[in-house]
Amino acid sequence: SGNALQAARERGHDTVDLTVQGKDGKGIGYWEGDGHRFRLTPRHWTYLRMSEGCNQRCTFCTIPSIRGKMRSKPIDDLLADLDGKLRHAAENYDFNAYTRLLVDFCNEDLSAFYFDIRKDVLYCDGPGSVKRNAYRTVLDLLFHALVRYAAPVLVFTAEEVWSTRYPDGGSVHLLEWPQVPGVTAEGARWEKLRELRENVMEAIEPLRRDKVIRSGLEADVLVPAAAVPEGFSDADLAELFITASVTRGDSDAVTVTRTDENKCGRCWRLLPSVGEDGDLCDRCESAVAELDAVQ
Repeated sequence: SGNALQAARERGHDTVDLTVQGKDGKGIGYWEGDGHRFRLTPRHWTYLRMSEGCNQRCTFCTIPSIRGKMRSKPIDDLLADLDGKLRHAAENYDFNAYTRLLVDFCNEDLSAFYFDIRKDVLYCDGPGSVKRNAYRTVLDLLFHALVRYAAPVLVFTAEEVWSTRYPDGGSVHLLEWPQVPGVTAEGARWEKLRELRENVMEAIEPLRRDKVIRSGLEADVLVPAAAVPEGFSDADLAELFITASVTRGDSDAVTVTRTDENKCGRCWRLLPSVGEDGDLCDRCESAVAELDAVQ
């Protein structure tokens, strides 16, 4: 539909009577619910962040053709994939595609997905945590790759970043292309997991809009057991979805309710091990004890 409000209502969205006009005089979006969240309509999905799952192939949008269908794989596999594409773009002097690939990777694969999930481990796990130290290793790998990738298009910024960390390291522009470890991931397995994550986020949103919950951390989620790929525990899923808990059921739909658990005063997760709001969960008690022991 060309009219934003009409298109929204046809899809069952709760909207307020206001659209934003495009150049053709037709609405490009609508204000949803209480008017604090703006949604674009299908004919303008190309302007959505890629992290929201835009797999449309509009004739005037090059992102899906460059990146392929939106997916989520291990970060080292995504980095290896990016490395190959950047090499190809650089060899063909296609710096428009080069810059777009680099920006999309930083904004969507890193900031909106990987960093969003992994920041809890970085901030809240103890110094001896294997998972935290593994994440720090990945961050170091990302630094050395990205500062080199950025050098041709962000000349001064890349030099400043490199010299800040390595004052005696010479110029970033004299470094070789990064050596990225080759990794083979099960793409279909991760695509299935990403699709489930998007369904969970979509189910959480109405409760946030209606102020039943303030964030996904307050949500208990029930997901279809058949939709979960092998090899992921319920705790893994709760970490990936950034929710209080995840359980599996026989239903085909994702169900979200507000958790009854209390909030940890350090990591802010709502967990059974927290006796009262403000107390520490088991993980945080262990991390604090480890920090106290080394001081």
